[in-house]
Amino acid sequence: MSAATPLGDLELIRTGPSGAVTAFDAPVDGPVIAGHYPGFPVLPGVFLIEAADRTVRQWAKDNSRAQDGGADPGSGADSGTAGTADSGTELELAAMDRCRFHRPVYPGDRVLADVSVVDNAAGLLFKAAVATNRGKVADIRLRYRAKQEEEETP
Repeated sequence: MSAATPLGDLELIRTGPSGAVTAFDAPVDGPVIAGHYPGFPVLPGVFLIEAADRTVRQWAKDNSRAQDGGADPGSGADSGTAGTADSGTELELAAMDRCRFHRPVYPGDRVLADVSVVDNAAGLLFKAAVATNRGKVADIRLRYRAKQEEEETP
């Protein structure tokens, strides 16, 4: 866990042609939890957005390996993944098209981020359904584009 995020590593549950699922346990304590709503500790919603973004990036990384022929056969990654950029292309976040929080995430909750990919004319659109054992906690839509390589200046 870094100072910037209390999430730590996300556990990859599943990855495949249509998306990926990751999980993490909401931190039990720390300044982010205690200070968000004093007396009512909850995980700030920005960390749910971060979990969705990190799941998308994991999906892109796994998909890139599949296109290179280097995917682990048990990973569920498939070279026929829809909407992928050329092998090795990194994605960059272009926009957050939607973010709706339905209920709070409490310290110690197990959180699942289920992300699915949809092609559209504006780039890759990812829909994330984030849930705990109490049900859906957030709906998030993130749009990405292939990261442009920076030109070297002489």
